[in-house]
Parts: sequence; C-alpha cells; structure tokens
Amino acid sequence: MAEESIRKELDALKADIAQLRDDIAGLADAVKQTGTDKAQESCSQAEAAARDAWQEIEDKLNDVIEEGKKTINSAEQQIGQHPRGSLLTAFGLGFIIAKLFGGGDRR
Repeated sequence: MAEESIRKELDALKADIAQLRDDIAGLADAVKQTGTDKAQESCSQAEAAARDAWQEIEDKLNDVIEEGKKTINSAEQQIGQHPRGSLLTAFGLGFIIAKLFGGGDRR
C-alpha cells in the first residue's frame, strides 16, 4: 500500500514536471516572439525615419537647385541688358585676380 502511494505520488510528480517543461517551453517561445516583434517594429521605425530624412534632404536639394537656376537666370538677364558693362566688369575682375595671384609679374 505504501509502495502504491509512493508510485502515485511519483507519477503525479512526473506529470507535474512534464507540465512544467511545457510551460517553460511556451514561455520561452512567447519571449522569443516578443523579441522578434520588437525587433521588427524597431526596424520598421528606423526605415521610416530614414525615408523621412532622405525626403527632407531631397526637398532641400531641390530648393537649392531652384534657387541656383533663378540666380543664373537673373545673371543672364543682367548680362543681356548690359553687355558692355558685363564685359568690362569681367575683364576688370580677371585683371585684379591675375594681379592677386601673381599672373601680372611677367618680366
């Protein structure tokens, strides 16, 4: 009788240990899935931030390009309106730059 009681308790203990193993395996899977979900979420957020930053850079670059085009057009209009003055100004600036860099010291 005592042997049968011990056997029942041992069987119950084995069943409890088996259930504990299953519970621990389930818990490990849940932790793993949670970590995977968080990693994917972080990756998605990083990708979104990178796309936003790239779009902002692209927008600023387009603004700079447009501003440069306006400046070039304005300069072309000024040169077209005053061709002689532009030519004299270009010559004068070239002469001054040549003197500054020693291009005028030919002997």
